[in-house]
Amino acid sequence: MTKGQSTALGLLLVVGLIGAGIAKIFETLGFVFPLVVCVAVVVAFIWLNLNQRKKHLEYLRNKYGNEDIVQMIVQHKFWQGQTSEQLTDSLGNPVNVDQKILKSKTREVWKYNRQGSNRYALRITLDNGMVVGWDQKT
Repeated sequence: MTKGQSTALGLLLVVGLIGAGIAKIFETLGFVFPLVVCVAVVVAFIWLNLNQRKKHLEYLRNKYGNEDIVQMIVQHKFWQGQTSEQLTDSLGNPVNVDQKILKSKTREVWKYNRQGSNRYALRITLDNGMVVGWDQKT
């Protein structure tokens, strides 16, 4: 028996044991109890997700005090004049940052969505911590 065959046999055995265990649970407890447990888990997951989203919205509203900005951040958008902090809240931390210090300003290029060696789908340019432009590839 080859290594691949033995791995497949082991995987089949594990799946079979899990299936037999689930069948035994349904046989012992009936159909209703496991179904109720599954529904409860799904409802709890949805409730926790909504609660987390509500707390995040409340945090952003307290932080920025402007509903338009909060909605743009929640929709993961970026715009000219956006601060670096708002950009981080909107898109998260960049994968890479190029920084150049000039006489009158600091220019940073935040890079997102790595596609290869020094290739990124989105590059956002910030001057003195404010978004001034971007280059987005599809």
